[in-house]
Amino acid sequence: MDIDYSVYPIVAINAKMKIIQNNKSITESRNTLGNLINSHLELLMPEKGKNKQKILELCHVGKFLMFFNNKIQINELSEKPDFILKGEFGKIGLEHQILVDNKSKEREGFYENIFSMAEKELNSDKNLPNFLITCYPIPYVNFKINEKENLVKTIVRVVKEYILSEKLIENPIIERIMMTDHSQKSLNVNLGAWWVKDITEELILSAVRKKESKLASYRKNSGENQWLLIVIGSNGESSYNLYNPFEMNLKTEFEKVYILEDFNNRLFELK
Repeated sequence: MDIDYSVYPIVAINAKMKIIQNNKSITESRNTLGNLINSHLELLMPEKGKNKQKILELCHVGKFLMFFNNKIQINELSEKPDFILKGEFGKIGLEHQILVDNKSKEREGFYENIFSMAEKELNSDKNLPNFLITCYPIPYVNFKINEKENLVKTIVRVVKEYILSEKLIENPIIERIMMTDHSQKSLNVNLGAWWVKDITEELILSAVRKKESKLASYRKNSGENQWLLIVIGSNGESSYNLYNPFEMNLKTEFEKVYILEDFNNRLFELK
């Protein structure tokens, strides 16, 4: 299905890749996003922990649909594909995929997990005041999975001492702490600066082929018109960016393929 992009502010990169700009103000974008996802978000929030991944997907798809000026809406949260859309272009099955560097993602996930576990322990201590604390881990140190329990205990001990005395005691994981007042007990981890990685044609092709193998089930559940949304640039060492768009002759059975650069709020049309 061909879409008339003359109504959108598009800048041609080359014959095969286009960038679609979002020219809405921050307020307009926030309101548009709310209109697109809030009714679906309400269904997921009662079990926020269980639905964490679907909530993230929903937010990404909402950002994606903002580029289409209310011409496409989310009709249904689904699986195989992840979403069913409706609007001026008919019924569309939309599959969502986050593309990250898996090795870096494992490291990020490890740190996020142990600091989340430490936050739960700190929240159970009724004697502690509310706080917003950001911890900066010691760079270039590596830990093993079987050290997780001891690391959580160490984080709790170090953070408690910092809350009470504002002193950072010697420890093997936290290099620096920043603390401010807050309405609740909140503990975050900041992994610091990282080298930005550019997405490559090979990575894109691999992502498309992986999802393309499931097209038969997508069509069975939501019709012939199938789109693929690849999300990159979500801020972190594991994320990819598309700073230098390149020519790419993408051949796929998906009707449309897009890349959403999340943090920079840019949308690229690959097909």
